[in-house]
Amino acid sequence: MLTLESDRLIMRGYRQSDLADYHKMMSDKENMYYLAAITTNSTEQSRESMNEAVALNAQGKCRRFCITLKESDRLIGAVGYEIPVITPAGKIADPMGWFMLPEHQNKGYMTEAVKRVLQFAFLQDNCVRVVTACFKDNIPTQKVMAKAGFRKEADKPKSMWLDGEMRDRLEFAI
Repeated sequence: MLTLESDRLIMRGYRQSDLADYHKMMSDKENMYYLAAITTNSTEQSRESMNEAVALNAQGKCRRFCITLKESDRLIGAVGYEIPVITPAGKIADPMGWFMLPEHQNKGYMTEAVKRVLQFAFLQDNCVRVVTACFKDNIPTQKVMAKAGFRKEADKPKSMWLDGEMRDRLEFAI
């Protein structure tokens, strides 16, 4: 199991013991507002989602990590990226994404985790480009992107559905 460490965090693969916290995070409608398409509605859906992440990691199609605090080893969030394209120059990770339990937000954990996973992507996983995106009004995610070094590449007005309306979306990359 691939494990990454930063000053305060461990990013590792999922374990069955993470299911309760994973479900709490993935089923929180307010916390997952911008990611409604992957929000779960039951423990069984969360189990399927977590098991899918484990299987895709094993197949090399993505790098999805459970974020834990070093002091407790309990899931506080998730970070990772898909690997849809492998070019002769290297992998293109698209998209990179992340989410965190509300009680652990605004403490710098997500920026720390994203930076560490980016370091791994470029220095160890042969990525040559990492792409991410968010809705224009998702300011906390844009702040993490900026702190992690992403640069805005596109502003796509009215390009994605959310809450029954087309909303503006921003795309970023490194």
